[in-house]
Amino acid sequence: MLRITIHPLLLVVLLTMVFTGNIALYSIILCSLIIHEVGHLLAAKAVGLQLKSCVIMPYGGEIKLQQEGTYLQKLIIAFGGPCATLIGMASCIWLPPLLAEPFLKAQFYLLCLNLLPFLPLDGGKIICYTLLTLFPRAKIYEVFLSLSLCFFTIIAVVAFILLPKSIPILLLSILLWMNVLGEWKYRKYHIAYEKIVLNRLT
Repeated sequence: MLRITIHPLLLVVLLTMVFTGNIALYSIILCSLIIHEVGHLLAAKAVGLQLKSCVIMPYGGEIKLQQEGTYLQKLIIAFGGPCATLIGMASCIWLPPLLAEPFLKAQFYLLCLNLLPFLPLDGGKIICYTLLTLFPRAKIYEVFLSLSLCFFTIIAVVAFILLPKSIPILLLSILLWMNVLGEWKYRKYHIAYEKIVLNRLT
């Protein structure tokens, strides 16, 4: 059975909005994130992969699969989130003006963040899995992880310098950096698995 949870950092952000009276903003952000994740879930179902869990993150979400998919399947799943966000943006034409504008902004900012070309964001996954589909080489995955670590390290340092105004950016960049670091630590196991089971890397 699919297990869906909310990341503690997102929960803190949402609860802060509730206590400060921004219930409407809380609802819009949560709804935007759910729409985004539904896109990933539907894409996974479309390519025949079973989902193990889904964690709603401040930048979208992280899903875990019951089984390892091919790079093409992962690429399609990565596209699912941004496509759902675009559909959400298009749906704004049917919403009341007072709701349409903030909902459109939330969807737009979520889309821009997710399309950054760094892992674990969808933009990074789309580029990485496209390259791996065409050129299945372990080095590509490692290079993307390295670039992502460097990028989020720089963003975190800049955000720290600009404190206190940049607290949300600092927390988000640290969260993403930790996510990439976890992937980096287990990259050799990931690569070994694909060599043996999927025979995708050379």
